[in-house]
Amino acid sequence: MSTFTKAALLALACFVVSGAWMPDPALAQGSHCGPRDALVDALSEGYQESPVSRGVTSTGALLEIFAGPSGSWSILVTVPGGPTCLVSSGEGWRRLPLAGEDHDPAV
Repeated sequence: MSTFTKAALLALACFVVSGAWMPDPALAQGSHCGPRDALVDALSEGYQESPVSRGVTSTGALLEIFAGPSGSWSILVTVPGGPTCLVSSGEGWRRLPLAGEDHDPAV
C-alpha cells in the first residue's frame, strides 16, 4: 500500500472516528448497527456495493468503504467485539488513481 493511500485512509478514519462527519437525517432517526454480515449483504443486494477500501483505526475498529457501479458509497465501522455500524453513505463515488497508475474511473 502506498504512502499516499495510507495517509488518505488515515485522514478519513480520523475524520469519521472523531465524530466530525454529519450524519444523514435518516441515520439520525434510528440505529443502523447490527451483525457485519447482515449489513454487507444489504449493501450488496440493495445497492450492488462491494468493498473498495479498508483499514484499522488507532482504536482497533475496522473501517470499510463500499462503493457501487452507480456511484453510491457507504462507510461501515466494526468495533472489536461489537456491532458493525453504517456511519455515512452517499452518491458520486469516484476512484482516484494512485501515483503511477493509469486513470480508471470505474469502481
